[in-house]
Amino acid sequence: MLCKEQQKQGLHPLIVSCGLPGEVQKPIEEAARKQGIDLFVWRMPAGINLRSTRDLIAQLKSQNVVLLHSHGYKFNILLGILGKKEIGLPLVSTVHGYVKAKFPKKMWVYELLDRIFLKRFDAIVLVSEKMQDISAFRNGKKIYVIKNGISANAPLLDSSLEADPYQLLAIGRLSPEKGFDYLIRAIAELNKNAVVCQLTIFGDGMLRDSLSVLVNELGEQNNITLAGFVADAQQYFHKYQLIVMPSLTEGIPVTLLEAMRNRTPIIASAVGGIPEVLGANSEFLIKPASVSEVVNKVRAWFSKEETHKQQLVDDNYRRFTEGFSAEKMAINYMSLYQQLMSLGGKQ
Repeated sequence: MLCKEQQKQGLHPLIVSCGLPGEVQKPIEEAARKQGIDLFVWRMPAGINLRSTRDLIAQLKSQNVVLLHSHGYKFNILLGILGKKEIGLPLVSTVHGYVKAKFPKKMWVYELLDRIFLKRFDAIVLVSEKMQDISAFRNGKKIYVIKNGISANAPLLDSSLEADPYQLLAIGRLSPEKGFDYLIRAIAELNKNAVVCQLTIFGDGMLRDSLSVLVNELGEQNNITLAGFVADAQQYFHKYQLIVMPSLTEGIPVTLLEAMRNRTPIIASAVGGIPEVLGANSEFLIKPASVSEVVNKVRAWFSKEETHKQQLVDDNYRRFTEGFSAEKMAINYMSLYQQLMSLGGKQ
């Protein structure tokens, strides 16, 4: 979404998509090609591969790239190790959030290295004000907050899809920080009553097998579906009465913004930038890591009058249009890029 807005601004963004040798086309590569965004596909061995990183940078310079903007810990680490002096280009990183991994897990090491090598970047962008509470980002001169945004124009949806009663949807990687185990347990608790809720989860990941086991242990295999990765999930929003986002940590998730834009009700954990988006007193917020919170909020939603429900989703739509458009995000990034280029990347 950022790249499309940057094209409108007259910039020439180039998406660099890295993967392992032999890896087939990735979803981001398919999406970039469909949207007419320039794409540079690069395959390199896993790990701290500085030789391949140097080769990549040389290739990018040959294509007249003048600034590097990283969106993940892997290239934060690789670019940080090489440093601005060797690379010779301004370095920007957007930090979308941390999963709060625990020692001695590999992700804990990656997050530690990420914080260390981000200090060598010219600018570190956080996607929410709340992220400034992270100790590594407090009072930093190179810290900027640019909130995520998406196009204000919602895509045309299949009008034949109508929300079925008590149909719930969740979207995200099947990983610990998404809190899907709490949601699955909450559905089982809700279904002890006469009304049966159906939950569909779009996404794939490391916890797929363990979550499948949990669904079976709770006897909910007829009510909970792990549907795997679904491209452009928002096209199915109208089929569901409610989206639930039980995350333990987040930045500003795109799914949240898409739901607000499409006037789809969404219940979400009060973590990261979510309260900034929905409002600190929103009726849609839940405490993280709590089965009872999910149960009570879902019950409360289904008991509301239709007029009250409509008012709430209309309020969400207004908040989205006022503060989280892709155009506003792109303007803020353009200002940052211009500042760095005028300084030659020196901060």
